[in-house]
Amino acid sequence: MTITDINFNCRQDEFYRPSLETPENTLVLYILKSPAVFRFGGSYSQKFRTSFILINENTSYSMYATGEVLVYDRITLLTEGKNDTTVPGSISTNTLYKLSSYSKTDSLLNIILNEYYNLGNHKHELLEHYISSLFTVLGNEIKTESSPVNIPYYDKLLEVRKKIHSRPDEKWTVDSICRQINLSRSYFQLLYREAFGITCINDVIECKIKHACHLLESTSATVSSVASQCGYDNDVHFMRQFKKATGLTPSEYRKNASKGN
Repeated sequence: MTITDINFNCRQDEFYRPSLETPENTLVLYILKSPAVFRFGGSYSQKFRTSFILINENTSYSMYATGEVLVYDRITLLTEGKNDTTVPGSISTNTLYKLSSYSKTDSLLNIILNEYYNLGNHKHELLEHYISSLFTVLGNEIKTESSPVNIPYYDKLLEVRKKIHSRPDEKWTVDSICRQINLSRSYFQLLYREAFGITCINDVIECKIKHACHLLESTSATVSSVASQCGYDNDVHFMRQFKKATGLTPSEYRKNASKGN
């Protein structure tokens, strides 16, 4: 596995939303030091305060800042195909994993960065060793992370989350969800945040706003129609939440999206 590009402590503004693609035999590792969401087709990743993700070859994806400055490290890697065993089996591609602290990776990344620009005779061998060590650290993060199945009612919570993400047009409320799964409001909210790193109501809002962004980008539906298709009865409420999440009004977002195409 060979490094073809490395960027340390990249900073993008809170409206950063590029569409990207990885070529054949190329993996891209992101270590995120602030929250971000990744989109693969119509599916969105979870969001964590700090996290990492390995993007697979031949993958089209979008990367979303979530209302604050986005800070991340990125390493682009040329692989040796199926014979490359550098990445541990515990790390799945195109999956965002929670990272307990990026301090665990910063020291290694500094070494990798310095070695990458070094002209020493053993540069390639040393970089392979350090990259392997980095993936070992990340793989251990997955193994030591609290297993979600240990969270009470995790299967019920996961089913609720799948419904929220697949049906953004519904008028979800915490109370109605609690009635469905027979849990108290306070206990449900505690478990939901513990399981997914986000409150239920914020998860609902994020899904609706993401769906609205998709509709604004891909259809000519009016703002009122978009609001309705995202489960809002009140256009003003929709526009207020949309601007809070994206920093733009729906009309401004559509205009910016059309300029990018």
